[in-house]
Amino acid sequence: METKNRTTTDKLADLVGKRLDEIKGGDALARDAHYSRFYFQRMFRQLTGESPSNCRRRHRLERAAYHLLQNDRAVTELAFESGFDSLEGFSRAFRKVAGVPPSHFRNAHPPNWFFSTPNDIHYDPVVGAAIRFTRQMEKGDTMDLTDIFIKHDLWLTRRFLEKAQSLQDAQLDEPLEGIGNPLSYLSEVKTLRELLNRLVFTKEVWMDTVHGSPATMNPDKSITGMLKRLDSAFVEFASLVDKVRDENLWNASFIDMVCKPPETFTYTGMIAHVITFSAYRRTVVIEAFEHFGIEDFGSGDPIEWQRALAS
Repeated sequence: METKNRTTTDKLADLVGKRLDEIKGGDALARDAHYSRFYFQRMFRQLTGESPSNCRRRHRLERAAYHLLQNDRAVTELAFESGFDSLEGFSRAFRKVAGVPPSHFRNAHPPNWFFSTPNDIHYDPVVGAAIRFTRQMEKGDTMDLTDIFIKHDLWLTRRFLEKAQSLQDAQLDEPLEGIGNPLSYLSEVKTLRELLNRLVFTKEVWMDTVHGSPATMNPDKSITGMLKRLDSAFVEFASLVDKVRDENLWNASFIDMVCKPPETFTYTGMIAHVITFSAYRRTVVIEAFEHFGIEDFGSGDPIEWQRALAS
């Protein structure tokens, strides 16, 4: 029953989330799902905790929030794109879910564009729709090595950051001598904080590149801040990899307009670059933790991650 519910929820998320701009009411969505409107509404709320209309409305607001953070599009333009007839109506709805007006949200630079929800369905800018971020594979589905590399990277990086909460700021900012080469860090002062920041920032900067957005300046390097950034950056990177694989975009190119001069990359090269350098940097982080007497991570082997999932 649990597997069936999970599959049904995925299909409902696709049905609503990939049609954010279609002018369709509840009757049309129910027909597309091959249910009566009454049954469709009841089942959707039972599985997701919200109505189809509220779910789609929230996704539109999350999409607007994403654009507020990533570019300088006018709030009025985002209001009409989100299906509102007026800027005032959009601002009221946005403030209700975000806690602040759109202009304040843009200036506050929150770590992501997700709003509170009883489910795990959010707007994904890479796919350009709403998807479930915690979809699980059904029995018999395949998992390629890319999935393993990315999920292990997230698992171990999160463990690093959670363990770093036990260290003092003086330890996090203590200069490290002889640990890793300069590629492991983001500043000339080589510290554990900069090592951890690099693991998160690498995903962020490549996602900015793919979206054609300028890199985020002065990100929050507190451990709490990096944990929040981790959730946003890793989910977005994993979604991009899924899209590249599902649509066979491995040899497709994109242009990094931030580079001077602009530079062209393939998705294959970019993803392989991130996976390769993240693996190396994680070993350096483990060495830095051992410098402070913390030996919780072994060698960072993916086998340990797999065993932890099975336990």
